[in-house]
Amino acid sequence: MTASNQAGVFGGLNPTAYNASNPLPLFIIQVVIIVVICRLLHYPLSLLRQPRVIAEVIGGVLLGPSVMGHIPNFNNTIFPSASMPLITLVANIGLVFFLFLVGLEVDISLVLKNLRTAGSVALASMALPFGLGVAVSYGLYRTYHVADNVTSPVSFGLYALFIGVAMAITAFPVLARILTELKLLSTNVGTVVLSAGVSNDIVGWVLLALTVALVNASSGIVALWVVLVSCGWIIFLLLIVKPIFRYAARRSGSLDTGPTQFMMVFTFVVVLVSAFFTSIIGVHPIFGGFLAGIVVPHERVFAVGVTEKIEDIISLLFLPLYFALSGLQTNLGLLDNGITWGYTIAIIVIAMVTKITAGTLAAKVNGLLWRESLTVGTLMSCKGLVELIVLNVGLQAGILSQRVFTMFVVMALACTFLTTPLTTLLYPAWYQKKVALWRRGDITWNDPFVDVPTVPYRADTRRPSAETVREDTAPPAPLKVLVMLTRLESISGITVFLRLLIPNRGYTSSEQTQTIHPSRRGASEKADSISIARQSDALMIHGLKLEELTDRTSALMRASSIEDEDSPLSLRKDPILQSFVSVGKFWDRSRITGAKAIIPDNEFAEYTASKAADLDSDMVVVPWTVTNAADSDFLTSKMVRIVKGLYESATCDVVVLLDRGFDDAAVEHVNEGNNAANWMFTRGGRGERHHILFPFFGNKDDLEALKFLKERVFGNKDVTATIVHGSIDTDSHDSLLSITSAYSERILLESIDSNVTDVSQYLLRKAKQEIQSSSDFIVLGREAVGGARTQSSSSSSLPVVVESTPLNILGDLADRLVVGGVLGTIIVYRSK
Repeated sequence: MTASNQAGVFGGLNPTAYNASNPLPLFIIQVVIIVVICRLLHYPLSLLRQPRVIAEVIGGVLLGPSVMGHIPNFNNTIFPSASMPLITLVANIGLVFFLFLVGLEVDISLVLKNLRTAGSVALASMALPFGLGVAVSYGLYRTYHVADNVTSPVSFGLYALFIGVAMAITAFPVLARILTELKLLSTNVGTVVLSAGVSNDIVGWVLLALTVALVNASSGIVALWVVLVSCGWIIFLLLIVKPIFRYAARRSGSLDTGPTQFMMVFTFVVVLVSAFFTSIIGVHPIFGGFLAGIVVPHERVFAVGVTEKIEDIISLLFLPLYFALSGLQTNLGLLDNGITWGYTIAIIVIAMVTKITAGTLAAKVNGLLWRESLTVGTLMSCKGLVELIVLNVGLQAGILSQRVFTMFVVMALACTFLTTPLTTLLYPAWYQKKVALWRRGDITWNDPFVDVPTVPYRADTRRPSAETVREDTAPPAPLKVLVMLTRLESISGITVFLRLLIPNRGYTSSEQTQTIHPSRRGASEKADSISIARQSDALMIHGLKLEELTDRTSALMRASSIEDEDSPLSLRKDPILQSFVSVGKFWDRSRITGAKAIIPDNEFAEYTASKAADLDSDMVVVPWTVTNAADSDFLTSKMVRIVKGLYESATCDVVVLLDRGFDDAAVEHVNEGNNAANWMFTRGGRGERHHILFPFFGNKDDLEALKFLKERVFGNKDVTATIVHGSIDTDSHDSLLSITSAYSERILLESIDSNVTDVSQYLLRKAKQEIQSSSDFIVLGREAVGGARTQSSSSSSLPVVVESTPLNILGDLADRLVVGGVLGTIIVYRSK
């Protein structure tokens, strides 16, 4: 390195000038430009539900000779030919590890479970495109292979073999992401396509490796040796390396807790050695990376853990470089005559029509409906990044000229771009619902079908009134509650709230009986105990764990591994669900179930509302943990969107729990030295007693909340309450009096003085006086909160209402209580 280079720009260094002894400055400029442009393009394309690879290739095309290459000296300055080997090296290293991730995604068990269907669909969707690809390769070979001055022309046989493989390939990684985004993974279509895609992927890579080996071989005997050694390497990895891998992962505990640092080093070594070996025997190194992904243990959390550790740098840095290189080598200016465009259109039509036709017929033979079969064929036509990898291998091996390479890049973009809109058109949500109902036997196929939200059955759908609240004394039916679970820290607040809903905890003196060993009970005693157990369920709780589905590979792997969202296996694997059910199983008179779903966060509200309707839930409970009164998360959290969506779509009552977590009185500082323990959470002396403050203003939500408290909470002998009411009508006042007289020792009724000008401030002071613990509650009817604002003075110090804050969702009083530092859990009740 020269002295001027060491002095940097102050010594006259030009960072855009390529310097072989110091290539890093220009490399950083290139990487930043590529990554930024790809991300900027991805945003508008994501609104069209297009995969990121589309943006990355288009970004490369824009940076290449087709667009920005026309700017004088742009390519010579930013992408000089001398700098391309470094970008190619880094991109290919990333590509090896990406193919390793693709191997990790491959689930052989999925293919085995659907072997007949997957095999037939995969075989058909490869055979027909392969055959017609070979047919069109004859014209391409004669027209372009020699005319475009390919440096090392290959025989027509190898050329036809490669074109056939390029036509037959299906992009499994992109396909899996499309299925996940369209919520088709759990459907018949999703199962068939995913299993067929895995089969197609494996066969495609084997054929590509064979093609490259034949191209690189100098003679037939050399090609035979390459094939035999490749087969030997595959056998060695499966029979020797894979058992060692599994043994090391089990001994280190990585199968249960995720990969340790040693296992990550071991994994990287296996990937690099496998890529090195397949490279030196004449097969592309990416095949070695793919094989390494196949042999890594897929059990439990190991494969997902490995993916989580490396996926971001691969997908956000290395892959954009690789696919931008594809774009840089794509010159649309070479498509400069009618014959060339004719071949390009023919390639697109053959790729789409043959895949769709073959996949459709194979799926129909296996018993799918015509519309389902057509959807399967359309999805199998997806090309995506795997096709681009194949094309780049062909370009590097000298099989394709730059002109033919450009034709096939256009084909890959067109096929991938059309997959999502065509699938959405052919297999809409209403059709999926109709098929599901028909297969369950709920409807016949010719029955008229109207796609309307399912409204759960409710024993009493009348709008509550003061009269019904006061006079309805019939014992309530079991309460069905759907609890949305997203964060582990919300379990504590949910638990305290749900325990309130179990009436008459403990036994009265007349109910107390001596516990008898089951073997010594009579038959009648056993029958009575079973009958009592069946009749005693007062609470039916369904915990719904929602996890955000991102475009990360690990999120896709977790989503595709959930065969049944309600399965015990899914429950055991999730710590939040496991904690929730483990705590709840000790409650009397309650039944708890759990489920898990991995979906985009913008669908949390819609999915929860739909699940509540399917379960005939009476109530959806949404925990919202606010650990700091000034927490910006309270004002800008995605919880705003979730709660707003539930208010709009839920067909049952919605209860939002604003949980403050542990209060200061429950935290004791402990100093045990060596940083062993710094804090200890202690239980207060109040035991399980709870106090409730209920501001009542007599509107719909207040009346429903009052009815809920009367039927489900006030009967609990561990609960005391203060009901504070404003100006209300006579019937509402009489209903409050009837409730307080029935529980005179535990419930107090107060009115707000008419001289109070700021009701919000008055209730804040009242809450601070009465709510002394995080186990206490403030119950707010949602409409009553807005009513409090109308009675507040204009000089109120409340924040300005803006659309993105909870003030529009929960009201100003809830915000005032949180910001004011009230300790208890705030319950905002919205009736359906």
